[in-house]
Amino acid sequence: MMYKIKDSTRKHMIEAYDQDNNLVGEGIISPFMESDLYERPRLNIYIDIKVKDVIDKRELKDQIFDEIMKKSQVIRQENKELDVRIYHCCFSDNKENIAYYSSKKGFNHDEGMHIIKKKITEESFQITDIEGIDFATLEFINEDEIKQLVEKQNEVFVRGYSIEDIKELRRENQWFSIAAKHRGEIVGNIIIIVKEDGLNNKYGWVDDLFVSKEWRKQGVGKNLIIRAFQGLKDLNIKESRLEVWSANKRALSVYNSVGYEFHEETESSIGMSL
Repeated sequence: MMYKIKDSTRKHMIEAYDQDNNLVGEGIISPFMESDLYERPRLNIYIDIKVKDVIDKRELKDQIFDEIMKKSQVIRQENKELDVRIYHCCFSDNKENIAYYSSKKGFNHDEGMHIIKKKITEESFQITDIEGIDFATLEFINEDEIKQLVEKQNEVFVRGYSIEDIKELRRENQWFSIAAKHRGEIVGNIIIIVKEDGLNNKYGWVDDLFVSKEWRKQGVGKNLIIRAFQGLKDLNIKESRLEVWSANKRALSVYNSVGYEFHEETESSIGMSL
């Protein structure tokens, strides 16, 4: 059976109807600019398909997918100056979705959200100075300081902190933040929250790490991480963990250089470049 596919009144949605005009399926095609993580600006197109339990469920899903691909090519042509990736993302235990999208021509399971770990076994850390940079602990008490941190972090991450996020984080039982400043202005920061795993082992969770574009490739990020390791060691915490998108090669290079290792993938991305 062929279904009628049409645009939804809801943003970034298409809908599928059967011969009796019953809604039997939906598709999401949602373009958005990625954070400043790559050499070239990247537009992501997130897609998802949901269909009801009809007899020819796979055929319906394929029909919605084909329509999504047509629309994605239009978006590609409208954004020739950008790298464009179309993808579906799901939890890594969703084998059905991973198998479906991986079966599509050109689609590969080649990105994901990775948890990486670092055992803190060093007796001490060699912390070097960086010319033009002062490092300072942030207490998140000064409103102007919080505002500046949020503004600087939001220049790097599309979905970054809000002022309320920082105030809520401040109420965590145990945390610390180290900023890199140039002439009093924040140009980088790391936030560590102390958490416990299921076995009551404490670890330092890197909730955020960023470096402003003009100060990258000068060792600021690595310096912040090493200072955080020293802070965790002072608290007698012997492990650090964080999550990083696997395609963020710049960040992964820094993390690997200080000893982080892959632990698990929690979200899987199946897609292709257009």
